[in-house]
Amino acid sequence: MPPPPPAPARFPFWTEEKLRIADTDMNGHVNNGAIGAFCEAGRVEVMRAVAGPPEDSPVRMVVARVEIDYRAEIHFPGQVRIGTAVTRLGESSLTVEQGLFHGGACFATSRAVMVMLDPAARRPTPIPAALREGFAALAPAEEIA
Repeated sequence: MPPPPPAPARFPFWTEEKLRIADTDMNGHVNNGAIGAFCEAGRVEVMRAVAGPPEDSPVRMVVARVEIDYRAEIHFPGQVRIGTAVTRLGESSLTVEQGLFHGGACFATSRAVMVMLDPAARRPTPIPAALREGFAALAPAEEIA
């Protein structure tokens, strides 16, 4: 049995996306591909908030792994709220957890591992101190001392 869905209060960073009719499939619900795109939108926003636009950042970030748990169907129309928290900081990687909410209910959760790359070498590189501090500030609410 999966763990209960996270509460919105767990997530310190939020992004909102509008559902489009194009996000639905022949079953009439929002397609899993659209849900993956919502997760990506939340990750991109949090990365830009901490590191700035990619062209101004000393590092690049790539996805090494993504897991998505689909908890419930959702349907057009409406808004999707994407809550994001940074749950782990490694030497050159970080783990991002997300909760996706529609009408106040969590319909999907996601976990992604992001790796910092040196833009010239295209190899993993340590997370710069300033970015580490910014990502650390996005720990889940219950982990803040």
